[in-house]
Amino acid sequence: MFTTHNPAILRRALAGILSVATIAIAGCGSLQPPVEDRARAEFPAQESSAPAEQDEPAEPETTEQKSGQATRAETTATGTRLKAGQRAVIPYRKGTIGVTVTDVEKGDPADLLRQYGQRAKGITPYYIRFTIENVDGTDHSYSSGPILSLVTADGGGTGAVLTGTMPDCDRESAPQGFSEVGASFESCRLAGARTGVAIVGAKFADADYREEPVVWRR
Repeated sequence: MFTTHNPAILRRALAGILSVATIAIAGCGSLQPPVEDRARAEFPAQESSAPAEQDEPAEPETTEQKSGQATRAETTATGTRLKAGQRAVIPYRKGTIGVTVTDVEKGDPADLLRQYGQRAKGITPYYIRFTIENVDGTDHSYSSGPILSLVTADGGGTGAVLTGTMPDCDRESAPQGFSEVGASFESCRLAGARTGVAIVGAKFADADYREEPVVWRR
């Protein structure tokens, strides 16, 4: 190290120090562009003459998927007439559900009297037996299915309102995890008609089907 008071020598020495400092800063990379900019520089976007990107074709559907989609799109038309044992597909909750009325069985009024007492006098019980099927994969856990009611021969009312259960007619509910297409369970709905009223079947008459129900005839 040395000491000098010569201005010319001092200016030359300071210039050398500044030059070394500038090189050091550049060497540290702090003046280089950000990493993203470098990446764009190293891998520039290439122009393409290919047409604009389009949706990829859907993968081939499984039979189960096709079945579910067809069911959701093709619910049974309002006003449809079916025979006992035929299935209808109706909107239910957030999906659809298959309903097959298998029988509309006439019960014994005496059994109803024993179960409910004198308030049931003059009423004949009917047991609407049906099967519920999962047709679209929607989770219908614990659901008991849609409300079904009786159909009279003259198209009028039954003259009685009856709810509840009987020993021979328990209303069941879907088990937990009832979400597999094809899963099913059997159930029964208790209904009643004033004695003497002819009953010919059962119907689903809710929501869009209120004016033109789906009817199953015995």
